[in-house]
Amino acid sequence: MKEELPEKYQGRDDEDELEDRYKEMKFEPGEAVGVVGAQSIAEPATQMTMETYHKAGAARVSITLGLPRLIEILDARKNPKTPIMDVYLEEGKRTEEDAREIAAEIQEVKFEDMVDEDSFNIAKLELEFEVNKDLLEEFRIDMDEVIEKLKEKTTSTTVERDGSTITVYPQGEDYDLTDLQDVKNKAENIRMKGIKGVEHVVILEEDGEWRIQTAGVNLRKVMKLDGVDATRTTTNDFFETKKVLGIEAARNMILRELQNTLEEQGMNVDVRWLLMIADTMTKRGEIEGTTRYGLVGAKHSVLARSAFEETKSHLTGAALKGETDPLASVVENIIVGQQVPVGTGMVDLKAEPGKAEPVEEPSIPMDVEESSEDDFDYEGLVENNVGKVKETVEAGADAGKVLEAEVNDRNRVTLVDWLAERTEVEEGYEEAAGANIGDVKEEVEEEGLEPELMLAAEKQNKDRSTLVEWLESRIERDEL
Repeated sequence: MKEELPEKYQGRDDEDELEDRYKEMKFEPGEAVGVVGAQSIAEPATQMTMETYHKAGAARVSITLGLPRLIEILDARKNPKTPIMDVYLEEGKRTEEDAREIAAEIQEVKFEDMVDEDSFNIAKLELEFEVNKDLLEEFRIDMDEVIEKLKEKTTSTTVERDGSTITVYPQGEDYDLTDLQDVKNKAENIRMKGIKGVEHVVILEEDGEWRIQTAGVNLRKVMKLDGVDATRTTTNDFFETKKVLGIEAARNMILRELQNTLEEQGMNVDVRWLLMIADTMTKRGEIEGTTRYGLVGAKHSVLARSAFEETKSHLTGAALKGETDPLASVVENIIVGQQVPVGTGMVDLKAEPGKAEPVEEPSIPMDVEESSEDDFDYEGLVENNVGKVKETVEAGADAGKVLEAEVNDRNRVTLVDWLAERTEVEEGYEEAAGANIGDVKEEVEEEGLEPELMLAAEKQNKDRSTLVEWLESRIERDEL
């Protein structure tokens, strides 16, 4: 079946060239993409700066960049150091005035933000706040709204206004400076306007279009504001993105943040490696970082988990639970010294019954004890592989006659050497078997003669039943 280019690339003038490049960029089955991907990102990361913040005058909010931001992304940290939103405006509301009006609705304004000066009146046990009228106008807040909020949020207090001065004191007579300080702290943190969590906003112009950048995120509420283009508004907090838009949007945001972080440092990493990381971090429907509590902790392999961090606790826990390791991945097979399942290591040979004709091996009498010296087929024996020949000789076949048959037939050097050495050994055992029973036992126990060979020599020589039984019991004891 002929493979075709993706539809958006078909019909171009350079379609043939693109098709060739498309095929060249495909991975071969079994390629170690994990290792190559890790190296492709980690090596450039060693050249990244440790710059944490970027501030281009007053035009932008502070943003974490460089290696600290890369670590934030890969570890999937839920609370980034500098969460921001890029808020785009709808068609027809992209002027500077529209942007300032919407920014005023977004920015969280607390009572303390509009106070120039505050003081304690010790004699009267009162709080006095001097409000900046210019800030009220900038924030588009009316003084009556401020008074109303203070009365609503600071219960059991009296709030009075004298021009731009606001006086607050607890109701009743039984209160002191500690109570007054509590009222001050509560009043200063009252949110007068805006969206909670958005501490700062900046108006930007790019390509003739005005937009808003915020320090702090609350994507759901911002997207609901009139005039905000919800289809283009984004945040660098991918946990906020997942909560509002879902896991696929979070995956795209992880990819975008990885690309922006690397490109800002002048590094060009193939997008396929970044796609692989984004896919892996979100494949279970949740955002998982490359930590022992994320992707590494979710691995099925006990050895792979223990190789990363907390080796002792992983191995102990696995032993207590009776876990098994299937040794299906790279790390665990390296640990145990096995072939790793990549490249040619992924290929297994499997037999398909009926597809190949069975090979018939030469029939030889393996039970040497039941074969007489005349009917033993030494010529047929040497037609077998070396292992079977040695097995038959050790079972009692005459090593000298096997050697003669091997030299006349296949003359395999390693087998000939082994049989020659064996013939000399057997001749020594035949001589030992001629001694009395006591001497034979002494030779086996003290001189180290093999009881198996001595048993074969004894059966061919005198075949004394008491010695045969003793040698057989000795062989059984050695096997145990």
